[in-house]
Amino acid sequence: MISKTTPWGRILYFFGSLNFALLLLGTIAVACAVATLFESRFDTKVAQIYIYKAPWFLFWLGFLCVNLFCVTLTRWPWRKKHLGFVITHYGIITLLIGAVVGSQFGFEGNVTLHTEKPPTNRITTSRSMVQIQMPGNGPFINAPFDAAAVRPSEKQPHAFSLPGTNWKLVALDYAPQLMRDSHLEKDPAGKPGAIVKLTSAMAGQQLEIPLLLGDKATETTDLFGLAKIRWRPELPKWERRWEQETQMVFAHFAPVIQGNGAGSGIPISLSKDGRELTVGSKGYALSELTGKELSADSAKFQLMAYWPDFAMQEGRPITQSQEPNNPAVLLRIQYPAISAQRELALEMAPADCGVDYQLVRDGVIYASGHAEPGAAFNAGWMDWSVQVEEFQPAARIAGVTRKALENEPETGIQGFWAYLENGQGQKGTPQWVESGRFTAFTAGEAEVRVGYGLEVIQVPFSLRLLRFEVPRYEGTDTPANYISQIEFQDSQTGKTQIAEAKMNHPASWPGGTWAVTSGFNYKFSQAEWNPSDLGETILQVLYDPGWMLKWIGSLAICIGIGLMFYWKPKKT
Repeated sequence: MISKTTPWGRILYFFGSLNFALLLLGTIAVACAVATLFESRFDTKVAQIYIYKAPWFLFWLGFLCVNLFCVTLTRWPWRKKHLGFVITHYGIITLLIGAVVGSQFGFEGNVTLHTEKPPTNRITTSRSMVQIQMPGNGPFINAPFDAAAVRPSEKQPHAFSLPGTNWKLVALDYAPQLMRDSHLEKDPAGKPGAIVKLTSAMAGQQLEIPLLLGDKATETTDLFGLAKIRWRPELPKWERRWEQETQMVFAHFAPVIQGNGAGSGIPISLSKDGRELTVGSKGYALSELTGKELSADSAKFQLMAYWPDFAMQEGRPITQSQEPNNPAVLLRIQYPAISAQRELALEMAPADCGVDYQLVRDGVIYASGHAEPGAAFNAGWMDWSVQVEEFQPAARIAGVTRKALENEPETGIQGFWAYLENGQGQKGTPQWVESGRFTAFTAGEAEVRVGYGLEVIQVPFSLRLLRFEVPRYEGTDTPANYISQIEFQDSQTGKTQIAEAKMNHPASWPGGTWAVTSGFNYKFSQAEWNPSDLGETILQVLYDPGWMLKWIGSLAICIGIGLMFYWKPKKT
């Protein structure tokens, strides 16, 4: 046994003492209780930032490992009765090390794949970060920063120091929802643009929509799924797309319908005497239909043949007599395709000092005209009206970002309010840094670009979606499974591997017994899918290099406790 009187012995017994262990465990217990409170009041990220992933908490866990290690050395030299005790303590140390390794070097994220898109090696993680580009297209500096969890304020700002300079970026506020008020600015090198205002008293909405040729974000706008608003170099010509079907209509039997579309759905009946045909809600004398094409319920129909006494002979229809014993007619029907019927759009194009517009419904232009700034017209969607607020033949879109008001629609765009400060104490103008967008900051002659969003990392392999299937339960549209066939390719060796991610059965890379058991393995599980595009899938990605240590530690704890309580070594 190590003596307590030596300097090393006193240090060992202090760090391995029960009092020190109680202090560590008591502090960790209080921290976990506070973290639970944070999770219930805020969210998991707040608890991770201030507790679970905070440097002081990791430091405290390190001290706990030191305590567990030292307490085993105080039993040295070990005897058989110490076996369970030692294994349990080293199991806890191994478990804690695995948890820290997984937390610091592993990640959770997602990747969106599409069968028609090239391979990717970029994974979007769940960690928020700030990206700062140094002046003159200099290098990027990345720093972890979750503004929603940290919540910077003027009393407690959050500063980012820029390496190699005495500049710093200072965050002063956070907004969960940001709005961007756009306007046009003249730009000789720009393209035609306009701003239109859409108003509906019934929906209680008033929207200003910027339009600029060449800007994909503004060339097409979806108005709450009601209609599409398109800005084009010139107005396209619309031609209604038609489907076709034939109906063999009998006076005494159900009709026989053939066609390759969804079906017109128009009810057609023939009188018992074969003299009158009813299409939809309108009746026609059969003698008046010969050689004519008529319209009914947005469809066109034409009488092709009439048989007073219908019969089949050698596979061909004939009439056995001129008496109306079994009247039948053959009709050809053309009706608008479903996709055209569902199309509702406002299309606009620059023209002279304003815009030309056309309103499209069911594949048909039902209104058109020219509108200059200040002019308004009715869209024909409930009570929506459209007014051209501004038009510029050569412009660019500029905007002012602000916090969204409570009654404004949710944008899903968060951000933080910040300014740049140079080494001479000069402070630049504060601005909002929007998630997913770079913002330029200046202070005196200092200038940097700042971006904010989820961290994107590059992995040492690429993946491509070969096939995505959603089998259904028989007789229903309810998905029974989600199957993604993925091709992995090693970036260095070029080695490829195909795997399938199914419900509750993730795909792995590089796979294999060693990679899976060690934790140096990427797991891809089905997360989401797009019902309107079966070529797209979203996979959850998990990488945990501490998995094996956690597994070994947990197993050692179970074995050690079993030995302590259920194994009694024989006395010698």
